Amino acid sequence: MIRRFTLPSFIISFTVIVITSCVDHNLGSPFIVECDSNTTVSYTNDVAPIILAKCAGCHNSSSGLPDWTVLGNLQESGQEVQRRITLPLTDPGKMPRTGSITQAEREAIYCWIEQGAPNN
Repeated sequence: MIRRFTLPSFIISFTVIVITSCVDHNLGSPFIVECDSNTTVSYTNDVAPIILAKCAGCHNSSSGLPDWTVLGNLQESGQEVQRRITLPLTDPGKMPRTGSITQAEREAIYCWIEQGAPNN
């Protein structure tokens, strides 16, 4: 005898399968960045040297990736840059992919963007 599933039993079965097949995507803790509202971050003095030393190896005019050595490109993609530099180290989308940046460097970039990414 062939048993037919009713819609409610199908939904319950499907839900059980989905829930039990889920993978733990906990990739660690994101980096926490706290910006001091009394400290102005300078693009020229603080951010540009970090970008040149830690990002421009991949993010340059010949890479096909966004060129972070061009201030306007960095300003336009500020929120994505913030997201990527605060991802957990085990997240495949974290930046930089090779090498690393210190917490102070991460905070300088993040807070400069929070301050409106000025050309200062």
